[in-house]
Amino acid sequence: MKKAASQTNDALHALLERARNYCSLSEQCEDAVRQKLVTWGATPEQSNAVVESLFRDNYLDNLRYARAYCTSKILSQHWGRQKVLYNLRLKHLPRAAVDSGIAAVSEEDYFRVLTEVAEKKYEELKQSHTKPETDGSDDEGGEVQNSAIRQKLSTFLATRGFTFAEINRVLDEIM
Repeated sequence: MKKAASQTNDALHALLERARNYCSLSEQCEDAVRQKLVTWGATPEQSNAVVESLFRDNYLDNLRYARAYCTSKILSQHWGRQKVLYNLRLKHLPRAAVDSGIAAVSEEDYFRVLTEVAEKKYEELKQSHTKPETDGSDDEGGEVQNSAIRQKLSTFLATRGFTFAEINRVLDEIM
């Protein structure tokens, strides 16, 4: 009986050390750690014990994770808030942590990123939509071309997770 309890404690200790190493490499959320523990063969009871210990020892922190995730995805990956919110919901984080993460990125930084992404894509689209020189009498063609570019740019930015209100605000500035 003692031997079985000792093996269980050894297995739990090994899982805990492995989870600590995993959390030390990069910021993780509880959901990701629980999934990893399942792949390592942990029982639900062991998973609960490991996760509790990780929270207690500050290896896991939902607020810290949400802030790091939002900052990284918005400022480095150039995602919009909608895409970030959607992905954080998939990770089953508490609403307060998600709100705190979103608030970690200032409005100024957020719109700077959106403007940079929009301007870069706008230049790419203008290059791909250039027509051979005409005599300048066909002004309607330019409006149609700008409308097509605006539509493609709006779609691109929406897939990045920016809202249409945000997109229209920036497009009105750059186009």
